[in-house]
Amino acid sequence: MHKVDRLQMKVLEKVANLVVAPSRRREDPVQFTMRVAGVEQLSAHQRRVTFTAPEFADFAVTGPDEYFGLLIPHAGGGLHMPDATRINTRQAVQRVPEHLRPELRWYTVRAHRPAVAEIDVDFVIHEHVGPGTRWAAGARQGDEVGFRAGGSGYQPPTTPQVLVADEAALPALAAILESLPADVPDLRVYLEVEDGFAPSPIASAVQPVVVRHAGERGDAVIAALTEDPPVDAGFAWVCGEAGMVAKVRRHLLQECGLHRQQVLYSGYWKLGHARG
Repeated sequence: MHKVDRLQMKVLEKVANLVVAPSRRREDPVQFTMRVAGVEQLSAHQRRVTFTAPEFADFAVTGPDEYFGLLIPHAGGGLHMPDATRINTRQAVQRVPEHLRPELRWYTVRAHRPAVAEIDVDFVIHEHVGPGTRWAAGARQGDEVGFRAGGSGYQPPTTPQVLVADEAALPALAAILESLPADVPDLRVYLEVEDGFAPSPIASAVQPVVVRHAGERGDAVIAALTEDPPVDAGFAWVCGEAGMVAKVRRHLLQECGLHRQQVLYSGYWKLGHARG
């Protein structure tokens, strides 16, 4: 184990916890290869890929929005996995020679079935094609990719909460909603999507309010929060396009009275850049 890596990650985590709600990260890296077991087209814009690996039988998620690094083989070079002992995933990938280096993209474990050693991962297929989207669109049974475990950020509800997502964060949002008990406290859930995007069904009593952005991303969510402000919210989870996330977070802090350490946020992608 690289002691410098561990110390560096500890420092970064302490700094991050000053401005964001704490998340759950693994102390030690978990990395292995997995294969595509099946593919299902959920909708015009959503594709589910089922992966299998013996390691999934003993794998334990840290929370409903468990994320992981998908390691996509270098074009023409096959799958070359990074150093499994390095804690910092991005640094580990960057140390792989460029002609062998896999693409790294982060996704949510939509469902985990340890009894059959499988996970489901839902990909949003969109026009701004990046490596992850391109790979998912052409995924076939037997394809081999890498899995690099991450962690999770959602906190189980004990006080009123606000959850905000866009299309890219929909798999995480759906997994969160399906994990909630029937008697969950006051919960505001907003899903901001583009016109024409039809979300796949969520098996939960709590359903998101679907808003469609006609102007800048985040404006529709802020309008909904302004019209019906959350009262006594103790936690917010905001994930999706980076500009939307920053705008909604700022509104929650300045207008809704949440503290920085009560908001878990993550920019999954950035407008103008390839997603996935």
